[in-house]
This record gives sequence, structure tokens and C-alpha cells, in this order.
Amino acid sequence: MSSPAPAANVVPAATPLPGEALLRQIAANINEMLWSWNPQIGRISYTNPAFEAFWGTSASALGAQPWTWLEQVDAHERENVQRLQLGGLDMVAGQTLDYGVRRASGETARLRQRAIPMHDPSGKLLRIIHLASDISSQFDATSRLRAEITRRTDSEAKYQAVVENVNEGILITAAGRILYANPKALQLIGLDDATAKSRPFIEFIHLEDRDRVLSNHMRRMRGEQVENYYHFRVAHGNTNTRWLEISAVMFEWQGKPATLNFLTDVTLKRQAEQDMQNALVRERELSGLKSRFIAVASHEFRTPLAAILSSVELLDTYGGTFPQSERHELLDQIKTAVSRMNGMVEQVLMTSRLEAGGFSFKPAPLAIADLLVQVVVEMERGDAQAARIAVQCDGLDELRVADERLIRHIVTNLLGNALKYSPPDTPVQFSASCAGELLQISVSDLGLG
Repeated sequence: MSSPAPAANVVPAATPLPGEALLRQIAANINEMLWSWNPQIGRISYTNPAFEAFWGTSASALGAQPWTWLEQVDAHERENVQRLQLGGLDMVAGQTLDYGVRRASGETARLRQRAIPMHDPSGKLLRIIHLASDISSQFDATSRLRAEITRRTDSEAKYQAVVENVNEGILITAAGRILYANPKALQLIGLDDATAKSRPFIEFIHLEDRDRVLSNHMRRMRGEQVENYYHFRVAHGNTNTRWLEISAVMFEWQGKPATLNFLTDVTLKRQAEQDMQNALVRERELSGLKSRFIAVASHEFRTPLAAILSSVELLDTYGGTFPQSERHELLDQIKTAVSRMNGMVEQVLMTSRLEAGGFSFKPAPLAIADLLVQVVVEMERGDAQAARIAVQCDGLDELRVADERLIRHIVTNLLGNALKYSPPDTPVQFSASCAGELLQISVSDLGLG
């Protein structure tokens, strides 16, 4: 197979977005190989330690030649692996691709790979996350078991010991019931042998997965083509849910058609994938937050910056001729504008700390009424519109235990929005009261909504 030529003038990978560190921390601590394909630049943009240990290379080493690692893939399977890498194969959740590898050391291995496409809100493909597991031992054991069971010559005793001790669940099912379950299968589904055989097996399957499992079972019994690997859940005990991967084949059991099912516990794998999906979603949210902040900050900073610039220009040009009172007035305008900008920056930093979970809650006894009045006074110094705020405090005479920074953040944010989205020269009503241990804050204005 010929590898595609690298694109000319390849754009370097972008600086990692907020949340990227969390994603990479998760990837660095899983046993599966993980790498990220960036379709915008036609390169592998990240490889985790498990990938680098197996393939003997990394994203930085591959650079503009992202296909060299495929030379270790079996020749007749490279095309499918390459298509999956580019997103050309069906990447529906649960679909997998198995292929063989001959490593540089001469050892052979069998991998199972799946691709997770990530899109932005408009549907544009941002990246493809690839996960691969080394299933060599499982593949070899399954191959030996299937060969042994298929041959079934004189009696079941020849393979009974293997089946009973293999680290893979084995079920034999027919007519909707479990006819045989090895000890590992009983452990995976959380049942004893008598209970497992006493009722239709569909009763042990998670409600949301029953239709899929039963449909696949019936279609396989009819000899139809069915997906070879898929995941489903079982209710393990009274509260726990366990994810299993199943692979099944038709065969004959005691002279009647049946299915031979191989079960593997993939609960931890599914959890790792879910953690990674959550990290990617979080990354997109933080990226959107950053974009919105840049847009808002560029607009909100314009007014105080203009006030600072005009005051400085007046002082620079006419300062020597101004009386002291006018110079002080201009300096006060500069201080007020700087204070307003500092307040906006502090609001953004506080929001960022809250979003990142890095905010430390520090309660202390406070005179709540005095604090609320002080916040409004400080707002008036930075914004003349804050004079529209009417404050009313009821039942706040006693000291209350609260976090001053958090109250400042909440009140400033609420009042700032009320001033921004209500008509000028209309009142903004701000009231606060205590109900038991709760502080109730109310802000009302004459704006829309």
C-alpha cells in the first residue's frame, strides 16, 4: 500500500485549548493506546505513553510522515486501518476493527481499534480520537477455544477443563435461555448456575439493551448476518451495572442449533472512554467561554480605556494650565476607569476559578448588610449608572458566616447585568434578607425579560 504524500506547507498544530491538559492526563493513565488525528493538518497531533511504548514512535517523531507506523500492520489490513484513521470507515459507537501487527522486534500481535469522531456545534470534524487494545492473548485463547469446541470429537471432557478455567465468560444459549455458563460467565452476570438457567436470559439484561441483544440472538439463530462484537449492560447485583462485550457464533449443542457466546468485562474501558468524552466536551465548553470572553472584554474594556486615554491627553496637553481641582477630577476619572477594569478582570478570574473547580470556600463571620452596601458604593465609583440601585436589607443586623469573595462575585454579577440590560435612568431594586441559614438576594429591573 502506498502512503499518501504529506501535504505541502503543513500548518503546525495549534496550541492546546483549555481542558487539553485534563484530557491528556486521562489518556496518560490508561492502558489502552490512544492517539489523536487532526484532519485539519493531516497529522497525528497526540500519542499517549501506551501508544509510544507499543509502536516505538510518537506524534512528534512521526511529524509530516504520519503513516510510517502502518508499515508494521499486516499488508492486507493496512488499507482498512488507514481508512479508519482518516474517518473513512463507519465510526458508529461500538464498531471495532481488528487487525494483525508484526512489530519491529519480530513479535506478532493482534489489535482492536475504534475511532471516536469529535465535531464542533456546526458539525465540522475537529479531530478523531483512536483507541486500540492489544487483544493478542484474548484472540489466541478465543481461537483455541473455538477450534477445540468446534472439533468436539469424543466427549466434552477434552475441553471442559479449558472452558471452566479460561478468563473469559462462555455462555451457550438457545430458545432464549442459558443452557451452559462457565464460572467466569456466572461471575460476570452476578448469578449462580441455577438462577441463570431458571429464567429467560433477557431478564438479566439492562432494560435499554434488551431489544438489541434479543434481536441479535434471534437473527443469529436464523443464520442471518449479525454484528460480531458489541457491548451491552447487565444488572450485576441489586445496584451495580456492568458493561460486557459479546462475540458469538452459531454451533450445534446436544444435536440442536445454539449460540456460543464469549463475554469480556469492558466496564473500566467504557468508564475511561466516558471520562475522555467528558473531558473533550469540557474542552469545547472552555474554548467557547474563552471566545465569548474575548468578544465581551474587547467591548466592555473600550469605555474605561477611552476615559483613561482622554483624561491622560487632557493632562498631557493642558495639565499645566488646569487648576488643581480639575487635575484631581481627571485623576479621579482615571482611577475610576482602572477600578472598573480591575473589577471586570476579577469577575472573569473568579468565574474561571469556579469553572475549573479551583475556588476555595473560606467562610467567616460577616456583617452582610454593610458588605452589600459597600459593594454598591464601589460600583458607583466605577459606573455612574450604579446610582440607580436602591438597596434594602431586612433582618441582616447580626453577623452571618459566609464567604465575602463569593458574595461580592454574585452580587456584582447580578447588579452589573441589571444595569447593562435595563434602560438608563430606570431604577434597579436590590433586596436581601435571611431565611434561617439561607441568604436570599433579589434583583429586579425594568429591562426586557
